Amino acid sequence: MSERENKSESQNIYHLIILDSSSSMGSVRNETISGLNEQLQSIKKASIDFKAQIQKVCFVTFDSEVKIGQIWNKSVEEIPDFNKETYCPDGCTALLDGIGMGVTKLKNEISKELLERKATVVVTIFTDGEENSSREFNREQVKTLLQEVQDSGQWTVAFLGCGSDVLNVAESLNISRANTMEYSVGSAGTNQAFTIMANARYARSCAYNSCDSLESMTQVNKTVGFFDNLDLDFDDDTQNIGEVESDGDIE
Repeated sequence: MSERENKSESQNIYHLIILDSSSSMGSVRNETISGLNEQLQSIKKASIDFKAQIQKVCFVTFDSEVKIGQIWNKSVEEIPDFNKETYCPDGCTALLDGIGMGVTKLKNEISKELLERKATVVVTIFTDGEENSSREFNREQVKTLLQEVQDSGQWTVAFLGCGSDVLNVAESLNISRANTMEYSVGSAGTNQAFTIMANARYARSCAYNSCDSLESMTQVNKTVGFFDNLDLDFDDDTQNIGEVESDGDIE
């Protein structure tokens, strides 16, 4: 009997979604709400398809302030669809605070699970603008924090952003290019970015499901980019999910 067949405990997969809700996102509010619901559907599908995984969602928004509300450490089945009451863009862009506070809170709360190698975290950061109002965390603190969690092999951190400097911003936070995507401003680019993120998220669950040990799951997090369309055999010839028509560059 393989180690996977002999496993008696499920693996908790935490989806930490850190989303820009500054005023500039107001022009794509409907697309963002639709995209968030697409993420939920992707996670729900993974929950159905991969019974050994318990899919949990932690949701953080940031504008001038960071908001961590009721959708925190909840099983995906408990979460209703997003709507205009649950996503209301306003204010500036406290990107560093959103990342720092969200990652720190989850890291502290599941420290025992992480220590026992019973949890894996997928962090997705989505923003259409640049940092301009954080007060609690600076860039160096966030950079150090993200390096620390990724070094454990239990965290994947992905970054989706607008503009020509997205790759440099991500790298300044210790997020690799393989886990970074630049998308085009506007409705079409926003829709496409959320769809690619949902596909990549589901592919990550496929990859985890194919692992026969927590060690091999750790290896996936350390070596395979989030935006790779992972097959179950982990062949080198992976196809990039981002290979679709786009006005922006997808790395």
